[in-house]
Amino acid sequence: MLFLLMWPTAPALAWGVEGHEVVAALAARHLTPQAAVQVRTLLGGDPAAAMIAESDWADEIRDRRPETARWHYVNIPVSATGYDARRDCRGGDCVVAQIGRDLAVLGNRQLPKPRRAEALRFLIHFVADIHQPLHAADNSDRGGNDIHLRFRGQDTSMHHLWDMQLVQASSRNPMTVAARIAASVPPATWRAWQSGTPASWANESLMLAKRDVYAVTGGKRNVRLDPAYAAREAPVARIQLARAAARLSWLLNRTLK
Repeated sequence: MLFLLMWPTAPALAWGVEGHEVVAALAARHLTPQAAVQVRTLLGGDPAAAMIAESDWADEIRDRRPETARWHYVNIPVSATGYDARRDCRGGDCVVAQIGRDLAVLGNRQLPKPRRAEALRFLIHFVADIHQPLHAADNSDRGGNDIHLRFRGQDTSMHHLWDMQLVQASSRNPMTVAARIAASVPPATWRAWQSGTPASWANESLMLAKRDVYAVTGGKRNVRLDPAYAAREAPVARIQLARAAARLSWLLNRTLK
């Protein structure tokens, strides 16, 4: 993973809007011609531009569609060894199950175009979400939202730190950032990432949360972080964005043949 560790430090980039845009832009670079045509048909316009524009749509609609709120994450206990659908996704109400449902809708050419387009918008967002470690782990703290931090002179939460402050880039343009990440990931690594299931990706995020969040906080709810924490963890966040993009493009290429 040292290829991403060597990417220079620069202004903060949110995993929120900008981070989702980077995943979409990077995934769009790896669409097959057939998948690109389908994305153009469903979303309209240039596939990359459309995917970037729609990448945060699932967050934008949460207030008026509250039933979608739990689709953004899965609360796997940090004490667990991995994802258990019966314990962690009752009624299929979590990001792991929702990715599967959206793939089924997207791949069904008999369904109306608007319904398949909505499934595509959700997939673009949720595949990124499942790669954020605190969207897949919980210690009775709402995925780190209740871990209060004093970091670089400011009050924040561990979840917010991972969502909004760790991913760094040398440009605010998601296409530029995506190009730089693409250049830093060896093709063999990209291909190796294109495997697994939503459940296995959630388990991967859980392991990162255990190692890089809960091992650091020691279960405490009020933490003063080492100022070097962000520099250590920013490469982890960038790798997770790259993995998300690799897997998103893989899913779309398989589903939109």
